[in-house]
Amino acid sequence: MLKIAKLLSKSPQQLKQTFLLNHKPQFHYGKVDRFLDRLQMPLYFYLIGINVGVYALWHFPAFDKNFMYKHFTLHPGSMSLRELHTFITYSFSHQNTLHLLFNMVTFYFFGRTIEAYFGSKRLLAVYLAGALVGGLMQQRQAGVSLGASAACNALLTYYICNFPREIILLFFIPVPAWVVGLLILYQGWAGQGDGSGIGHDAHLGGCLAGLAFYFATRGKI
Repeated sequence: MLKIAKLLSKSPQQLKQTFLLNHKPQFHYGKVDRFLDRLQMPLYFYLIGINVGVYALWHFPAFDKNFMYKHFTLHPGSMSLRELHTFITYSFSHQNTLHLLFNMVTFYFFGRTIEAYFGSKRLLAVYLAGALVGGLMQQRQAGVSLGASAACNALLTYYICNFPREIILLFFIPVPAWVVGLLILYQGWAGQGDGSGIGHDAHLGGCLAGLAFYFATRGKI
């Protein structure tokens, strides 16, 4: 816990430099790695910015809402070849302010730790994997879905698997990370088909993606 706290006490620029100094490029260092290394700030800053930017488009009066629904939500037409991109873009899209705030706070606290320890590419990969798996599972439900919850659940699960004994404040109550992980899995499983309008299938899919990513990358940088 002290190690994480000391690491995250650094500025965003220092976090990026710390990772670049401690993790030398491997033989598979490619175009994505080079692009991410050229960013002036940690990737989580940019991802939060994209989420906020798409939220602003939803609330910009002159912007076409039909365009937003077609390209930034999961909907019955998402499985068509022309709209497969929505399995990613929906995860950057929020209409509700509290939905955006909750997801971005979660993303900030856990995403920056993952980026500091494992790098920008790992952060991006887990985010997108959570969005994709969550989106596919959510297709079992009718209606329109949007939000970064599945991606954030993937990041949170990945964090918990790597740091199971770290303390997380759950409604301001300090509990071990693994307890939070069990609660999230239970909520995603038990909430399926409850008619609440909450994307429990997507949430569970995000958790499963984070868990799978942990076992696939365990011990790797």
